[in-house]
Amino acid sequence: MTQVNTTPTLTVRHATRADLPFVAWCNYEASSPYPGFCYWDPLLEGTGTATMAFIEAVFQADALAWGQVEDFVLIEQDGKPIAGASGFSMSSVDYRPLLLSRLPDVARQLGWSAETLAQFQQMYENVWADPLDSTLAPAAPWIIECVAVLPEMRGKGVARRLMQALIEEGRARGHSHAGISVTTGNDAAQRVYEAVGFQMYMAYGTEYFDGQFPGTTKYRLRLS
Repeated sequence: MTQVNTTPTLTVRHATRADLPFVAWCNYEASSPYPGFCYWDPLLEGTGTATMAFIEAVFQADALAWGQVEDFVLIEQDGKPIAGASGFSMSSVDYRPLLLSRLPDVARQLGWSAETLAQFQQMYENVWADPLDSTLAPAAPWIIECVAVLPEMRGKGVARRLMQALIEEGRARGHSHAGISVTTGNDAAQRVYEAVGFQMYMAYGTEYFDGQFPGTTKYRLRLS
């Protein structure tokens, strides 16, 4: 009897504009510390805009500072994206997640009025008031963000393979270190990062955020 190979085929590639919906999902998933809540949600209150629609518009306008569509590396199984994350070098003048100069483009895509745009920007700057907020400061010249794996593919080594691909890209670009952050309580992510060699660089407890955020840990990995 001929044995049929049923092992799924996994491939690694960079995202293209055709992958924008999946890349937007990666940002949504990575920005959601628990089901039913995304960090973007409070900023969109009163705008009448769904969170995923906002994130897709952000990517359409190249307004995300933490990796444009083409900065994402995807893992595919039999031609279908199952995981993704961005690799990029953070700005030295503004560590925050959005490029404010491109917010008008986002607003146009979403049909926002000038008042709605001003409201959103005010909410954004209330949350991230300091462009050089130390909690957002890069731990390394090569930053990995927006790590997400489809729920049904978790626990199968996909995240580790994704991380290794981004680490190798950072090394190929000549960076000395890679950095990544994780929200306190995301134990599964911490295990993956530590398994590929990341070590704790700095941690901020919930008290630093006056109890409004569970805390964050920054990791760093030597590449050179």
